[in-house]
Amino acid sequence: MRTLLRKPRVLTVAVLSAAVVLGLAACEGDGQSGIPTETPEPAATETVAEPIAEPEPAVTVGDVPGNPAAVAALQAWTDDYVGDGDIIGKCWMHERERAEEMYSEIDALLKAVQQPGVEGPDAVTWSAGGVDLSVSYNDIAAGYACPYVRMAGREDPDRIHTDEEVHHRVRRFVARAVGEPVHPDDTEERAPLVCPAREIWDPWGTGYPSLPPLAVDPDVPDLADLFGDLDTFDVSDSLVEPIGEEYTSVTIPMSEDGAGGDLVVLLMKGATGYCLGAVA
Repeated sequence: MRTLLRKPRVLTVAVLSAAVVLGLAACEGDGQSGIPTETPEPAATETVAEPIAEPEPAVTVGDVPGNPAAVAALQAWTDDYVGDGDIIGKCWMHERERAEEMYSEIDALLKAVQQPGVEGPDAVTWSAGGVDLSVSYNDIAAGYACPYVRMAGREDPDRIHTDEEVHHRVRRFVARAVGEPVHPDDTEERAPLVCPAREIWDPWGTGYPSLPPLAVDPDVPDLADLFGDLDTFDVSDSLVEPIGEEYTSVTIPMSEDGAGGDLVVLLMKGATGYCLGAVA
């Protein structure tokens, strides 16, 4: 009988001991609730870089209400102008000597660019003290605007629209036609040579302006067949004659299959230099 009575006590003690051990193990988490917890990882500290402010331009171009792209395009040129950038090389659409002359009056030009710009039919113009800087909408779309400069009362009127400028425009036109543009970007879309398609064309003073013929029908004689390449074309041999105040005729000697002939180009003065209106 004694043997049978002692065995349950041993089992009871063993069960109680196991329960105590389990209870202690369970209480190791937080020492209070008996619920195990894990030590949390320290939160990562996120480093936020301070934004770097863009440097203010040395000269700020005047605002053009509703046309921030115009401001940005002329600002790009102005930054190069005051920073000794290659503005002549970048402004290949203008005849080189004419560009150097236009951009020589530094103080006058910088004063003008800081004034508000005014939108016109073909260009945006910034003006001050008789100095006008006009940039075409195509230049604005390209993001870099090479202004055409006119200085009323500050230069010989004959130097505003020159024979050299006429030659340069005609040479660009022929160069495109023979597949040898003066610059890879010299396309009609990027740097138009043809006068805008508006009723502005009246070289003979009829009083009834019409659309420029080239704007209506851009097809011209096959200049590639007429000239072959630019090596056979010398625009300095051409005859430049004014037609009234606003138009100019350029007569270019040429030869087709050994037969002599002339190519006649009519140009019109515009806000950003000459444009071509007719070729015959």
